[in-house]
Amino acid sequence: MTNKTIKILLLLLLTLPLIACKGKAKELFPTATPTVEALPTPTPLADRVVLITADIQDAWTLEQANSTLQELAAGSGLEFETRPEIQVNEITDDIKVLVFLSHPDNLGSLSNSALNTQFLVMSDQDWTPPGNVTIIKTDINNQLFMAGYAVEELSDNFRGAGLLNSEESIQNTAFRNGAKYFCGLCNALIFPLNTYPLIKELPQSSSPAEWVAGFNELFTNSILFIYVPPQAYSSDLFAFIAQTNVKVIGISSPPAEAQPIWAGTFRIDGFSPMKDVWNNIIAGNGGKTINASLYLADTQNGFISPGKQLLIEKVIAEIQAGRIYALDAMND
Repeated sequence: MTNKTIKILLLLLLTLPLIACKGKAKELFPTATPTVEALPTPTPLADRVVLITADIQDAWTLEQANSTLQELAAGSGLEFETRPEIQVNEITDDIKVLVFLSHPDNLGSLSNSALNTQFLVMSDQDWTPPGNVTIIKTDINNQLFMAGYAVEELSDNFRGAGLLNSEESIQNTAFRNGAKYFCGLCNALIFPLNTYPLIKELPQSSSPAEWVAGFNELFTNSILFIYVPPQAYSSDLFAFIAQTNVKVIGISSPPAEAQPIWAGTFRIDGFSPMKDVWNNIIAGNGGKTINASLYLADTQNGFISPGKQLLIEKVIAEIQAGRIYALDAMND
């Protein structure tokens, strides 16, 4: 073997490990292919029924509103939520029905800003609703009319009375008309020879002591039943009345301390009509006004006889049918 051949073989032996190392390096460090991860799809909010309670304090109304709307929302496959208030920019597309227990001052701007939301509003106002608003008309004048009727009907010798808010002249007229509807002049036939109902008007902001003094002034004239407005409710007043033989008529749920002397409540029910129109509301068919119902409740103490209650219910039916108008001066 020549020297030249030997040199070539040695050169080959030296270069083979280098070639092998380069091949392994390529295997240990392969080129990575970049991947793009898909972003998660946001979960859409469930459609909702939202109840706005505002400043409503009546326990019965709040209880009925929650139970009725929970039932209706569940039956329609909707979530249910309660809020004290709502602003225009908070009405999102997932709010399918927005319910108000009283008429908001900005109902027009609220409904115009959310045309895909149906508004269901309990209102005592004469208001023409647009296509996405349904009004359940509540009329406190009918309640006051029946309160005036009841204090006279239930009292022997017409000895009924009313504590009234001096700021509410229209409601006070309804109360007087209700009394007149039952007995005209309501002149007592035995002493004291007063004309009833006896009435004491006070500002609704009056203190409990002032309402007590107002009641006491009426009580000195031998009254037997009295209407007490919700603004006058207080433990002091009801404790004072409880020391007498006078029974109370109201238009709002009695607090616990008043129940032993409570004869009845003339209550407006907007929740039964709400159930009747619910399917139309869910279908987006608003633009209607329907009347709330009126009935006598909280009569569990037996201060109203079955016969007198039947007469009261007949007058309520006449009001509901539109044959008696609470503010008609000809009711006497």
